[in-house]
Amino acid sequence: MKHLGLIGGVGPESSIAYYRLIIKRFQERLNTKDYPEIIINSINMTEMLGYVFTNQLGSLVDFLAARIEILEKSGADFAAIASNTPHIVFDELRDRVNIPLISIVEETCNFIVQKNIKRVGLFGTKSTMTFGFYQKIAEKHGLEILIPDAPNQDYIHEKYMTELVLNKIIPETKKQLLRIVEELQETEAIEGLILGGTELPLILSQTDFDGIEIFDTTHIHVESIVTEMIKQL
Repeated sequence: MKHLGLIGGVGPESSIAYYRLIIKRFQERLNTKDYPEIIINSINMTEMLGYVFTNQLGSLVDFLAARIEILEKSGADFAAIASNTPHIVFDELRDRVNIPLISIVEETCNFIVQKNIKRVGLFGTKSTMTFGFYQKIAEKHGLEILIPDAPNQDYIHEKYMTELVLNKIIPETKKQLLRIVEELQETEAIEGLILGGTELPLILSQTDFDGIEIFDTTHIHVESIVTEMIKQL
C-alpha cells in the first residue's frame, strides 16, 4: 500500500475528521481490521493563514513545500492538504515538490460533474470564495461557481475563523448560513453547495437542505486519498 503524507492542523478539527475518515474508509473498502499507515505533519495554522491573508503567496508556497518535503523524507509516497484555503497555490506547490499531491478542488469538481449539476454555490474562507482557484478548475468542467455578496462573504469568513475552526457550533450562526444559502437559491438558482471549508460540515449537512445537493469536500477528498492509498506501488 502507498503511504499517505497529510498536511494537518489547518485547522485541528478538520484534521481529526480526516484521520478518522481515512481509517474508516480504508477498513470499509478493504474489508479489513488493519489500519493504514499515515504520516501527519501538523503545521502552524496561524503562520500559514498569515501568508494567505496578506497575499504573500510566494512565502506560502515555500512554507508548504518545506513541510511536504518533511513528509517525503519520512516515507510518504504522496501527499494531501487537509484544507481548502492553501489550494490557492496548489499548482505552484505541485511543481515544487517531488511526490504527487491530491487536490481537494480537483477531486470535488470531478465529483460534481458526475452528478450532472452545473450551478453550485461555494462557502469557505473569504480567500477560498474570492481568489478564483475553485472557479478556474470548475470552468474546465463546465461548472459555474456562485458566491455570496461581499457582506455575506465577510459573515461566513468571520464565523468560520472565530467559531468553526475552534469547533464552536452556535445555532444562530447556522440559521444565518442557511439564510445565505436560501438567498443564493433564489437569486442564482444554485443546484448545489460546495462546503469549501473542511470545518463547514461541523455545522451544515445534507439533512439541512431540500432541493440542492451538498458537497462535503472533506469526504470527497478522503475518498480519493483512500483510492490512492490502496493502489499497488
